Amino acid sequence: MKFPFFLFVSLTLTAMLLSGCPRQGLTPEKDLHDALGRFAQSLRWGDVQATARFFADPYDQDYLDRYRSRDDLNMTDVSLSEVHMSPERDQAQVRLRIEYFLLPSASLRRLDIEQHWEMLPGGLPGSQSWRIHTPFPDLH
Repeated sequence: MKFPFFLFVSLTLTAMLLSGCPRQGLTPEKDLHDALGRFAQSLRWGDVQATARFFADPYDQDYLDRYRSRDDLNMTDVSLSEVHMSPERDQAQVRLRIEYFLLPSASLRRLDIEQHWEMLPGGLPGSQSWRIHTPFPDLH
């Protein structure tokens, strides 16, 4: 008696998982917000490779070249100040505040930066579809 019930439940769950339900309720704004959160997290953790993936060519390689060996740089906070989305919802002007210090000093420094983010043309929905189209500033 239990076997048919478990078989029914298993088949029902499998059918639901394989049905490929589309993402509902996600928008370019939500995707951008997710990308900004992941970008800020990778900056704070000092994950240079992950951070570089958010930059469009040639800014990705420029970021890697300048920050790959910066052992003196320690990010303490990355916070979002402003986001202005284009009417087409495929571009955004973003203002971030970065707090960091450079070893051996423990003096905290703050820098407000502006970035231009663009959605990849024809890109799939999701935070991977957004790229930064401005160079990252020198932190010194």
